[in-house]
Amino acid sequence: MFKVVFKGKHIGEIALEREASILSAAAKGEVDLTHRCGGHARCGTCVITVEDGAAHLTPMGTAEARILKVLKANPDQRLGCQAWAQGDVTCRID
Repeated sequence: MFKVVFKGKHIGEIALEREASILSAAAKGEVDLTHRCGGHARCGTCVITVEDGAAHLTPMGTAEARILKVLKANPDQRLGCQAWAQGDVTCRID
């Protein structure tokens, strides 16, 4: 078992038994993480900043990299719909 911790304007701590996207972890914990495209890496509204545990996230795919480039995101930012937690992760939603 591991946890995903949310900080920022939306806070929460969600315990997970198996890997899950940051977006689905947020939904499980009733943490409001906007996702206008339904979690398909098209809109970029579910951007999170990874504060700790980046090594516990799945690698970035092509679609996610493309959206983050368009958004001029920082290197520590990921799309919540595409980043799957496989261990403890702390992220910020601003």
